[in-house]
Amino acid sequence: MSVPDSLSCYGSATGERGLVRMELARTAGKTVISKLRTRAPLLVQKALYPDSNLPGMAHAYLMSSAGGILQGDRMEIDIIAGSGTSSRITTQAATKIYKMNKGYAAQNVTISAHDGSYLEFIPYQIIPFKSSRFCQQVDIRVGQNTTMVYSETISAGRTASGENFDFDIFFLKMAVRNCKGNLLFADAAKLEPGRDDLAGLFGRKTIWSMIYVITPDFEGIHKLINAAMEEDQSMLAGSSILPHDCGLVIRMLDDSIDKIRHLTDTTVNILRNHILLVSTEARTNS
Repeated sequence: MSVPDSLSCYGSATGERGLVRMELARTAGKTVISKLRTRAPLLVQKALYPDSNLPGMAHAYLMSSAGGILQGDRMEIDIIAGSGTSSRITTQAATKIYKMNKGYAAQNVTISAHDGSYLEFIPYQIIPFKSSRFCQQVDIRVGQNTTMVYSETISAGRTASGENFDFDIFFLKMAVRNCKGNLLFADAAKLEPGRDDLAGLFGRKTIWSMIYVITPDFEGIHKLINAAMEEDQSMLAGSSILPHDCGLVIRMLDDSIDKIRHLTDTTVNILRNHILLVSTEARTNS
């Protein structure tokens, strides 16, 4: 992982080396976890099938016995969604990045969604505590006729405790490629409250969220998503077409995580109805 040069001044720290390697396969009409390897503090529950309208869709939960990410931690998440699978992956709760005396924490996420698969990767929000430093690298590869929803939500901090942009560095970087390895698009964000006016960048809001809808069939859902955003004029939100016409990105700013989740759920429901031809009520906690 490439990290900002500004992190080197914080030295190094020893931490955990968490790991999740999960493969999903389609068997007898439903998606199952065919292979799984984990290393503490990360773990994964067995797949659940809570949606009667999508009985073959596997729901998997990424969990941590540590309750968050600490200084020196290095987490690795590797997910392979096999051809024809349908799955939803989320976390047990918000990811807390705890206060650090030295060093930083990092997480690598690698996702391969094979031909004809449908994957929702929608974790809860990340909450960076005061004096925390965090880097995340996300690499995604999508096959032909694949639909994937990837969401990331960042909080300004423990706002209820009066912490607003009190973390040191928060760095996110992602790249999405097709099955041939050609780059479709890349995105990055480097947040340093000590150098930048993050209150202005966040539009005076405290929660920033992005939803990447990667699909070849996005034209039918674009207007529906825009209409859903217009229902709440108090939220700052917008959508745009991704490079190479590979999908859409929706960006949101608000103070309410419930409103962020509601629009995320609405987006997913629109997508399921259009792509999977099923009317469901997706919820961010399921």
